[in-house]
Amino acid sequence: MEPGDLTSAHSAVTTLVRGLDAADWSRSTPCPDWDVAAVVRHVVVGERAFTTSLAGLPYDLPALSAEVADLPEATLPDVLESTGAALREALAASGPGEYPTGIGPLPAPAILDLRTIEALTHGWDVARGTGRPLDVPEQVAERALEASRLLMARLPADRTPFAPPQPVDDAAPAVDRLAALLGRRPG
Repeated sequence: MEPGDLTSAHSAVTTLVRGLDAADWSRSTPCPDWDVAAVVRHVVVGERAFTTSLAGLPYDLPALSAEVADLPEATLPDVLESTGAALREALAASGPGEYPTGIGPLPAPAILDLRTIEALTHGWDVARGTGRPLDVPEQVAERALEASRLLMARLPADRTPFAPPQPVDDAAPAVDRLAALLGRRPG
């Protein structure tokens, strides 16, 4: 993936979230038991966790989750934007080596890939939950799809990041194919 891909993913998701109205936050999403607000909070927690990791520090996921759980929904678009910017700054300042994460030590380029995939996938969840578009450049979603395929090829057969891959038309937009690869049903 390219460094600008995370910027594009963050921009697309932030634009989508900024367009939500008060009723959208409680809408269901393809993530079982998570409404739109919970999905956005999950992305914010992830951005904060990996930003902390890139500072070379372990993070306290329950504490981060508790902080974000108390944020009013009206503030979530601004928080999402600022945490995305902080993560991109941390990635730009990162050096060689590996950083502590909840899934083991990872180099910064792997964190970039994971966070881009996560932003696009959960942005897709929000878009599906609200019936609004996620306007992401096709080439960004294509690179995220390819990175996901490579990552999934390294996983044990009994492990998937979200759910088993789902069928999808080969001609579907790349973000739909990414969602299907990661267990969503774009149909």
